[in-house]
Amino acid sequence: MNGYYRKIYLYIAGAIALAVLLVAINGGLFIRGGGQEVAVDSAEPVDTVSAEEMERSRTTALVLCDPASEESVKLQGNLERVLDWLGIDARFLDAGRKETVSYTDYDLVMVAFSDWEGLIGEDAPRLLRYATDGGRLLLGMLPDDSGGVYQTLSQGMGVTEQGGYLNSEGLRFTGELTPGATSQEFRGEEFSDAVLGVQVDDGCVVYAVALAGEREVPLVWRSDAGEGTVLTFNGTALAGDGWTGVAAGCVTALLGEHLYPVINTKTVFIDDFPSPSYKAQSDMIEEEYHRTVLEFYRDIWWPDMQSAARRYGYGYVGLFMATYDDVVDPEEFSYSPDPAEQYFGNSLLANGLEIGAHGYNHQPLVLAGETPDYLDYNAWSGETSMEASVAELREISAELFPDVRLYTYVPPSNYMDDEGRAAVKEALPDLQVLSGVYTDQGVEGSVYVQDFEVADDGIVEFPRITSGTTDDAYDRFVGLNVGGLYGVYSHFIHPDDILDPERGAGLSWEELYRQYCERLQFMNDCLSSLQPATAVQAAEALRAAVELDVAYTVENGRVEGSCNGFTGQAWCYFRSDSRPVADNDTCRVEPVSDVAGESWYVVEILEPTFSFALEGQS
Repeated sequence: MNGYYRKIYLYIAGAIALAVLLVAINGGLFIRGGGQEVAVDSAEPVDTVSAEEMERSRTTALVLCDPASEESVKLQGNLERVLDWLGIDARFLDAGRKETVSYTDYDLVMVAFSDWEGLIGEDAPRLLRYATDGGRLLLGMLPDDSGGVYQTLSQGMGVTEQGGYLNSEGLRFTGELTPGATSQEFRGEEFSDAVLGVQVDDGCVVYAVALAGEREVPLVWRSDAGEGTVLTFNGTALAGDGWTGVAAGCVTALLGEHLYPVINTKTVFIDDFPSPSYKAQSDMIEEEYHRTVLEFYRDIWWPDMQSAARRYGYGYVGLFMATYDDVVDPEEFSYSPDPAEQYFGNSLLANGLEIGAHGYNHQPLVLAGETPDYLDYNAWSGETSMEASVAELREISAELFPDVRLYTYVPPSNYMDDEGRAAVKEALPDLQVLSGVYTDQGVEGSVYVQDFEVADDGIVEFPRITSGTTDDAYDRFVGLNVGGLYGVYSHFIHPDDILDPERGAGLSWEELYRQYCERLQFMNDCLSSLQPATAVQAAEALRAAVELDVAYTVENGRVEGSCNGFTGQAWCYFRSDSRPVADNDTCRVEPVSDVAGESWYVVEILEPTFSFALEGQS
């Protein structure tokens, strides 16, 4: 529809329909939305040390990999994510070329493959000597063969008895390997793995055990080895996308103390909100709640969601979807004003929350062949038509919510290709955040997979970690793991979860809401320091974390830190076996978890140079 005539139509039809519907469903009460502004610290970044000094302060790691092994390649990808975020300079090397390097040039050496016999072979004594002479060795993958090389390295691993290979169906954290993990237990087929049935010396620190039938087998443990340290992961699961937090926990436990910037936010993305989903008809809703679907969302669902945000302290962003048609030709775009969309959008704004962009319709911005056939999506002809669809959404949003800027875009069904990304950037001049997903494991097509980072074009890449209203063990595990690495929680749900047989599992809203609240409380218990944020606020926090560099020393019972890129306030996680105490006004320190805090702490940095004490060290 021509833009001029569409505006005329919106003004006339929208005014009539909005007045009628709001009087009918809202007792005459009109919720007026305000604008949404981004609070950005205006302070100029402060640098306190030279770039050369900052570089010299960084921990260095050598990671030995097997490019012929799919599992090793996956683990390498995870370690690239982890070590980059931890601020560790890592070199990834084909283990077949290990003779070209000196292990002693690195602060830690990691074995990230299973073919110990073939790729370590006769070099096992040199690797063990590196550890016993004061190095830090991380054995990150269960070997295929527990023969000669394993027997050599086990001298530094603290293994006292060795059995055969076992199948495990879960794990239990016996220490705070990742923030908030102590005593958490996870079982299910998603956690199935192979382990070696070993026992370890009483002097070893065991951080997690594998649940193998009636037996608990050490899964992650740290052992003193002469003057150095060996940390062993007795499985293969670190190659899984959801295990990056455990990988980070292994690295930092091996280091003993480590400090690095984090995001420190928690956000729930509500996809398709506002959207035309309220026009659905549901016998279940009518029978159980004596309301239409629209009335159910207005009277029950949305008030409950607002209550949860207040009670558990979470920020929301609603992702606006204008229509559910399947049109991919801009000449055929047609939008009829939906007063319910305006009502719920204004309610978001009135609560200080954010409206982001989800799409003119729910057809993902991809070319032909880039979504699975079973989803039955229509492909766009090219970048131009994709851009037109997002521009159409922007114009509709401007009519319904005049003061709103669309800072955040979430791709429908998490699919978006390079042309789609370019189209979104061109069509949304205020774009600051793209939010896809952290992993595409088990999913086909052009899924928009991200790390938490700032892209080369300045757009913040901010993935969602978990999804759904129902609560389950694997989602809890992934939220704890990935969230514990980055200091963040990003989750998404759909308003129509209750109407979807798979997402809603046939449960009542009361049960879905209870599980949703339990999920939020779980993350609050594990990562208690996270602050509520909308998507664009969380993106600004991510930008600040990425731009912050911290050099620090641990000497004489104190941590002394210096920042580059400091803009007035920053958050870091600090891992230590000693309890940190803030004894001056340069920072604040508290456990990351109110429930399970024993090794992980959040440091709120208030000055570009800061310090705190470590109890029991001098």
